[in-house]
Amino acid sequence: MNNFFPLPLLAALALGACAYAPPTAKIDAQTAAQMPPPSGWTQETIAGEIGGHWLDDFADPALTALVTEALNANRDIEIAAQNVARAKALLGQSRATLLPSLNVSASASESGALGGGTSSRTALRTGLGASWEADIWGKLSAGKAASAADYLAASARFKAARLSLAAQTARAYFLAIEAQLQSELSASTLKAQEETLSIVKARKRLGFSARQDLVLALSDVSSARDNLTAAKNAHRNALRALEVLLWRYPDAKIALKTSLPEHARPIPAGTPVALLERRPDILAAKADVRSAFALTSRAKADRWPALNLSADLDAAGQNLNTLFDGPNLAFNLGARLAAPLFDGNLRKNRIAAAKASQRQALARYGQSVLNAYAEVESGLDRWRTLQERGGYLVEAEEAANETLRLAQLRYQAGQSDLLDVLTLRQRAFAASRARLANQRARLDARLDVYLALGGDF
Repeated sequence: MNNFFPLPLLAALALGACAYAPPTAKIDAQTAAQMPPPSGWTQETIAGEIGGHWLDDFADPALTALVTEALNANRDIEIAAQNVARAKALLGQSRATLLPSLNVSASASESGALGGGTSSRTALRTGLGASWEADIWGKLSAGKAASAADYLAASARFKAARLSLAAQTARAYFLAIEAQLQSELSASTLKAQEETLSIVKARKRLGFSARQDLVLALSDVSSARDNLTAAKNAHRNALRALEVLLWRYPDAKIALKTSLPEHARPIPAGTPVALLERRPDILAAKADVRSAFALTSRAKADRWPALNLSADLDAAGQNLNTLFDGPNLAFNLGARLAAPLFDGNLRKNRIAAAKASQRQALARYGQSVLNAYAEVESGLDRWRTLQERGGYLVEAEEAANETLRLAQLRYQAGQSDLLDVLTLRQRAFAASRARLANQRARLDARLDVYLALGGDF
């Protein structure tokens, strides 16, 4: 046995390094965004946090089934899931560097004389080796902390991808239903225009209408047919967009319901500070900051000596019976301390790059916080504005339809021109289209608020 006096001292230093923990970044809204977080939202909300099942708020089983299908089939979610799996595996690698490694080896060889002699010699050899890099300066612990933060960031981005896909599917679903309703509205308008054209033709045969009325009616029928053709195309395109999200072949054959859900109640938005612990993109940005700080610590620790401890046990013999006898066994203990002398400022520049990445991560986090506040405030404002406009558009549609009904009665009684009827019909058609578009926009705005608040589904 070879005694190496400094070995116990070096081992004690290595064991003492187990208590080292790399510094972590303290992150909050005020330090990151350089502004105090508000106590509440400017826009009107109701008390309580955003629910964890906002998809159920639409009370539409068909929508829930489509979102589930999209999450199970869409390849973007698979990519995000594999990013999480990769980050988890890298974390496992970082943890493994803190533990000793063990290796076992075995070999057998046969030797004899080249001149045709009959004597031969069998040699058996086996060995067991162990090695361990002592984490004196926390380099390995810092790497583990960085990998753990990267895993948290990947998990948060996976959640964000799921939320985004759920919202995209819901938007495509609402758009497809609106396109179908707009197509039906165009079809009913065309039918009304064709009925008016029939009346004009009959009145002209009786001498009660001029050719000008006939030309006007024919023009509006053609315009209505054009609107219907465009509406049907928009409907098919909306269906294809939804089918692509579901990973179905885009043949525009998916069957949907014929009505949009209605929601008017305010959204429970919680507090701005609570948003920082809920929104996936903010959680990911926060994890990126922690990873950047840990990588900076690792780069700094790389300047100092590295200590490696090793132990080997070897056995050699001519047969298995004597392989492990005392005279055939040998063991060796060793320690290696290596320190950098000259690296052309490699480590210095690594530290500078790590610090720059650290500052970038902090800036991104601050921007993420500010963007989140803006998205919530803008989303709540847009949703409330669309709610208010929706009431006005319903009133405008009802008034336009009533005005059209009265104009048709006056025309049939010979008290009004055909141009008045056709103009008012176009106005009623536009009012109905605007009301449908607003209804769908309100649902989209509600989705935007759910996403901005970081609510799950």
